[in-house]
Amino acid sequence: MNELSYAWHYRDLDSTATYAHRALEISAGYGAGRAEAYNHLAFVYMAKMNYKKAEELLHYILRTTNNEVELLVADVQLMRLCQRQSRNKDFYEYMARARRRLSRIKEERHSLDRHGRHRFVYASTELEITASTYYYYLGLTQQSVAAIDSINPGGAIMRDTAQLCNYFYAIGSGGILSRPTEAEVAQEEFDYLSRCYFLAIQGHYPYWEAQALQAMSEHLQVSRKQREQLLRDNSLYLRYINIDEMPDSLLAGNLAQRGLDLFRAYGDVYQIAGGYRTLAKCYWSIGDYTSALGCLHRALTANTAIKQAPDLVASIREQLCLVYSAMDDKPASDYNRNMYLDIQEQTRQDRYYEARAAQLARSSRQLNILLAAVVLMIIVVILLLFFFDRMRRRSDARFSLDTLLGPLRQWEQQQTQQQQQAQEHYEEVEEQQQVGQLHLQQNLRRNLEQRAKVSLVCSILPLIDRIVNELRQLRTRNEKVALRQQRLQYISELTDTIARDNDILTRWIQMRQGQVSLKIETFPLQDLFDVAQQGSMSFRICGLNLDVKPTQAIVKADKALTFFMISTITANARRFTPQGGSVTIEAFEQPDSVEISIRDTGCGMSDEQLTHLFDRTYTGGHGFGLKNCNGIIESYRKLSSFFSVCSIGAESKIGKGSRIFFRLPKGMARLIVLMLTVVTTLFTLPSTAVAESSDTIVVTRDNRAARFADSAYYSNLAGTYQRTLDYADSCQRYLVPTDTASLLTVSNEAAVAALALHKWSLYHHYNTIYTHLFRQASADSMLPDYVQRMQRSQNNKNVAGILLLLLLVVLPPAYYLLYYRHLLNYRYSIDRINTINRLLMGKLSDEEKLNGIKQLAVMHTFQLPVSQQHSLDSIVQAICEALQKNIDRTALIRDHLGQAEDELRRIRREADSFHVANSVLDNCLSTIKHETLYYPSRIRQLVTEAADEVSGNKIQSDEDPSSQNSDTVMESLWELTNYYRTLYGILTGQLLDQLAPLSFKSGLVEELFDQLRMLNGRQSPQLSDERQIGEYVMLRVEMTMLRLTPQQCHELFTPLTVDTGFLVCRQILREMGETTHLRGCGIEALVPDNEELTRSAQVILRVVLPVRLYHRGENSSSLM
Repeated sequence: MNELSYAWHYRDLDSTATYAHRALEISAGYGAGRAEAYNHLAFVYMAKMNYKKAEELLHYILRTTNNEVELLVADVQLMRLCQRQSRNKDFYEYMARARRRLSRIKEERHSLDRHGRHRFVYASTELEITASTYYYYLGLTQQSVAAIDSINPGGAIMRDTAQLCNYFYAIGSGGILSRPTEAEVAQEEFDYLSRCYFLAIQGHYPYWEAQALQAMSEHLQVSRKQREQLLRDNSLYLRYINIDEMPDSLLAGNLAQRGLDLFRAYGDVYQIAGGYRTLAKCYWSIGDYTSALGCLHRALTANTAIKQAPDLVASIREQLCLVYSAMDDKPASDYNRNMYLDIQEQTRQDRYYEARAAQLARSSRQLNILLAAVVLMIIVVILLLFFFDRMRRRSDARFSLDTLLGPLRQWEQQQTQQQQQAQEHYEEVEEQQQVGQLHLQQNLRRNLEQRAKVSLVCSILPLIDRIVNELRQLRTRNEKVALRQQRLQYISELTDTIARDNDILTRWIQMRQGQVSLKIETFPLQDLFDVAQQGSMSFRICGLNLDVKPTQAIVKADKALTFFMISTITANARRFTPQGGSVTIEAFEQPDSVEISIRDTGCGMSDEQLTHLFDRTYTGGHGFGLKNCNGIIESYRKLSSFFSVCSIGAESKIGKGSRIFFRLPKGMARLIVLMLTVVTTLFTLPSTAVAESSDTIVVTRDNRAARFADSAYYSNLAGTYQRTLDYADSCQRYLVPTDTASLLTVSNEAAVAALALHKWSLYHHYNTIYTHLFRQASADSMLPDYVQRMQRSQNNKNVAGILLLLLLVVLPPAYYLLYYRHLLNYRYSIDRINTINRLLMGKLSDEEKLNGIKQLAVMHTFQLPVSQQHSLDSIVQAICEALQKNIDRTALIRDHLGQAEDELRRIRREADSFHVANSVLDNCLSTIKHETLYYPSRIRQLVTEAADEVSGNKIQSDEDPSSQNSDTVMESLWELTNYYRTLYGILTGQLLDQLAPLSFKSGLVEELFDQLRMLNGRQSPQLSDERQIGEYVMLRVEMTMLRLTPQQCHELFTPLTVDTGFLVCRQILREMGETTHLRGCGIEALVPDNEELTRSAQVILRVVLPVRLYHRGENSSSLM
């Protein structure tokens, strides 16, 4: 009965259901047969779009049978069901489960009988075809092709004619084949459809006959050229297919009508609606709009069950908007167009993020409840044990570890206050340095110096990646202590290198005010909130709570500068909030703007401070970060009237905290901002919008594309549709492939305008671009990972329960065995700890305290149990580490402060001499310096702490509670480093985006020798040994006034150079090579072999530069 039911699947649904019901009646005691019968019935219910009943039957199969083949069939049918209903997350879950079942069945395939092998062929091929179809409609062509290619058309599928028809139709319906020309693709697809049609006729499968006819009809409607080609090249096939002898112009409609009649006889509700839609396209193509409208209305109203298939309804609505537009009924056309866009928005994949997060939260809560229940049982046991040793526990309570650590915490608070005062003074000096450095730049050298800085900034990013990699190895590998110490030492060396480079940047890069390069884009604010949340560890270290409220707001602004403002204001809030307070970041949507608010519970500000908070001349303690934020807001307001809503303000009360907020324009909610590069062939852009070569970076010329996109939107609102198309053309000239937001906007608006103007080919062009981009934008690549996380969460629950139950069993004997022994020695050791605490709180210097504590910290003489020994050692170790860290930090702050004050005095003297007006460095370089200077030193401190933990735990066992301190330090180091990497990557990416290619300038040679003249004590160096080698000229330059050691010569063009001017010289030569495409240009210092390393000698440089630039420089002016 089951085989008969399957045989009628694609022939007659009623017969399929009849045989399935008979199979159920005789399947008592035969679970596999009963499951198969339910699978057949689910197939019928799915075809009739009774999805609820079909899902109930399929879930019943999953609960009641252990037959892997039928379970695989059920999973595949659930995949089809989720595909029809656009339930993307559930689709991935069922597909992952189906593929696991498929792997298990393949391993045991030899044990299947004939019927089982037949069912397995059906299930495995249906799985790949369903997955391929799903990927195709999401625009994931590569995955779609891979799925269909996994089927061998000459293999086992040959024994299942219905599935072979399914395979031929899947390829012939489009999107799988890739050939040199569209004509070749169309012809080969038509061949597959013809094979499907004749095979369906031969096997009496009206369902596949109808599918083939519908697909052929759609192929004949693509374009007139394709229709003529297919009619010409397939005349023999079409002679048999065109049984009604219809003329060529009506053949597509005839095929669609015949397919619809077959579907109506078969009873598939989904395909009937699709048949009406295809027939409506045929009527529309011949200008019979009334008939097309009737077909589409029947598609929507013939059976309301199709509302369960949103993709199908969306396609019908899109066709309706075309028909109404052709009939000049614009309100109805706009209504259906909006319905189409709304359904696209509602069914996109990335709308499941919040639901997914909620489900993960529920899973986490369930795990927490399980843990809490077991912990509660442990507490009950402990309370019972308490009655056996009540007096002893009261005595020991006086010597708790928290009590012993109390003096250390008190001492740390005192030291923190002192260091905070020193740090605040150091920050004030640094801020004054930044102001002074603004006056030391020169106009001609500014661009070249900026490029040299970019090279130095980019060289730091690989160092950070190395640190992240080493930390990953430390977290994931259980290595020996010696190897872990080596890794930590390597990380220390990397942070020292970064600190060295940052020190160079500190002297070289300064934040300029006034000129800000803005890159306007529309983006979700939650992306920046997520990055801000990653820095919560720095707040917890300070005893603060960072609360980032989730938001759905979308803003239109510069993404990097917006993050800079959030980070700057949040850092100020952390600085002025005492321990135990909180900082809250949230956003409030308003009609035309979004307000970003940072609120703290700190000390607050007076009215006088609030009045001058954003003044450029005010130095009341908040530094120049807030002044820069105010400058950014002013730059927005000067850009255009669209940004007139931008503002910044503050509210505060003494003792109750402060709230600083700023407002940005609200983005268009229907736009989706992508971080991925879109395929550039989808939209043809003029070459003037993009600068591309193997040696340059693709950058946006300006924000005119976004302006034209907005103008197109408002032009449609005004009803000036031809002007909208003009705006669209103008927008194309300034678009770059990465500006997906503007591309989505202008494509949609141009499609609407073309629709209103009855320009059908233009409408299809723009609508195809919009649909493809929208699907690619909403594609969710995180679903498979999410499914795996949910499965791991379930496994974690089971493991956690088992482990805690084992702990419950082990706890009572461990409690008795580990405590009673060596009780007296433990109390003696407590007295020793108290003596150490008294020494810590004394008035000796930190160095003297540390030496005294090391002499007292000999705890092994008391012969304590291992756990007690480790507990007391951890206290002593914490005290020693705190003292050592304070010694190092105090010395570091003192040195840095002295250097900063010396540097400030130097800057002020030079600023009075040079008087350079209105020179502004690139804002991103200043942001990198301002936002990342803190992290290397902090990472270095945590690495030192982790290394001390590893060294102190060499002889400790795995049961040592103090190892948790090491884990905490390592987690803090991991989180801080990842946050540092994310922040540095964002700011560096913004910097590279704004770095425009250098246009050719005749003064490059003059600038090079002017730099050399400055480096030679303002004396002209001597040129000798001038030789021309091909297109290059080699010069020998003697720096007569400069004497360096050989070691200094080796380092002359590295970050360790004696003067950063040499880095500028190196950058000038690089730019010459890029400009002339002669990349053999360079500069080096010649080091005599017979010189001692410490003896100074005259510096001789070898310079290689292009001949034509050198001669041009000779002719224009005297180089020396």
